[in-house]
Amino acid sequence: MIAFIISGSNFIYAQHDHSKMDMKHGDHGMMEHNNTVKLNDENLTKAYMHYTMINEALVEANAAKVQMVSKMLVGILNSYGKASDAAQVATQLASTSDIKEQRVLFSNLTLEFEPLLKGNIVEGEIFKTFCPMANNGGSYWFSNSSEIANPYLSKNMATCGSVKETFKSM
Repeated sequence: MIAFIISGSNFIYAQHDHSKMDMKHGDHGMMEHNNTVKLNDENLTKAYMHYTMINEALVEANAAKVQMVSKMLVGILNSYGKASDAAQVATQLASTSDIKEQRVLFSNLTLEFEPLLKGNIVEGEIFKTFCPMANNGGSYWFSNSSEIANPYLSKNMATCGSVKETFKSM
């Protein structure tokens, strides 16, 4: 499988089996290994991995990473073939460098991802998290960790939110 490693301002392309990877937020805000998530389709698993990378880039307020990973997500979603609405939102994410606009679009991407995730997990857990202060009325996001790392608010509000639902393998 293909994996993309993002560290600081560097982007590294690497090949390895990331179906065995676990992810959580570490001391420096970067994703670390924690919870293995595997979905019932390889492209869908890759798409979710890229979704989590966009989430992480938003936590870091790194609009360039959001754009770069969103472009890759579009290709994966097109390969999956059952997520045209999610691909359309990912295309919009890839076309803007405005972090505020990206955060609103990420909320839309999350809405489009929910039916792709729910009922399709074969390994691990995905946490559906909500922040009532995000995007003028509240927004959800998905995470591999129950620890809150809010992609919508600034670093001083990084822990605002709570887990509302947990998706598990059937």
